[in-house]
Amino acid sequence: MQAPRTTHHQAFAVRPEAKAAIIDAVTQASRALLGMWPGRPGAPRPVTTMKADNTAVSMADLASQAILLDGLRSVGHDEVVVTEEDVRTHTLSASTVWFVDPLDGTRQYLSGSRDFAVLVSGWSSGKPVYSVAGFPANGILAVADGTTVTHIGPEAGGRPTVHAVYCDPPGLRGALGSGTEYLVDCYESTRVLVEVARRYARGAVVEMCGHRAWDIAAPIHLITAAGGCVTDEQGRTVSLTTPQVQARYLVAATDASTHRALLDALSDPTDRKDPEQR
Repeated sequence: MQAPRTTHHQAFAVRPEAKAAIIDAVTQASRALLGMWPGRPGAPRPVTTMKADNTAVSMADLASQAILLDGLRSVGHDEVVVTEEDVRTHTLSASTVWFVDPLDGTRQYLSGSRDFAVLVSGWSSGKPVYSVAGFPANGILAVADGTTVTHIGPEAGGRPTVHAVYCDPPGLRGALGSGTEYLVDCYESTRVLVEVARRYARGAVVEMCGHRAWDIAAPIHLITAAGGCVTDEQGRTVSLTTPQVQARYLVAATDASTHRALLDALSDPTDRKDPEQR
């Protein structure tokens, strides 16, 4: 195992040609995943092995990763790249780092579900700079560039929605207004968070169940670039410089009032008492 490494960089800016190359790499990786996707009629399941953490990795994961890494190399960036399917990168830390998840939702992908994604996100000094998220089977591509977000894909409608993923915290349902739909485990966490960024969901609470930085870096950037709020369960900003995620929950919302309501619903009532009354 490679020893932990820390690097220091000057101010990080992604050049226009690099942005185009990264979007192109995500698009190519998405096409490759669709070409091997078991959700296609008659398509075989890609060759799959189990990793040391007892999760699956398929030939599709590795093919997508190769395309994305080639794309990052082609733009000349020498920043640290941390990618899910290369354990040698999992001990790296840096002031500037690219987090890459070549196939977010491998289990869903292999089952033929449409709920999978390709994620690339560049962070500097713990803050997001440039991120791309693609959902190949849903025709969604979202890009966050600093404080600007753009996305393409089908529109969603219906009632204002708040999602809970991998959890159903006591009090959360009751904290929402009567006109808000509350859904538990409707989608995987990445899709739910990106729906908040696209403002097709009002908010979300996601329990961190083995999540690493490559799972959440791009969705966090998309939400904040769209003007939303996303923190841990204590209301603290999530800062990413290594693969490790310290939060127990991610709490995301399109607006500050919804975010506050979700945080309050997660809090132990004793946490809101006067300290002298505890």
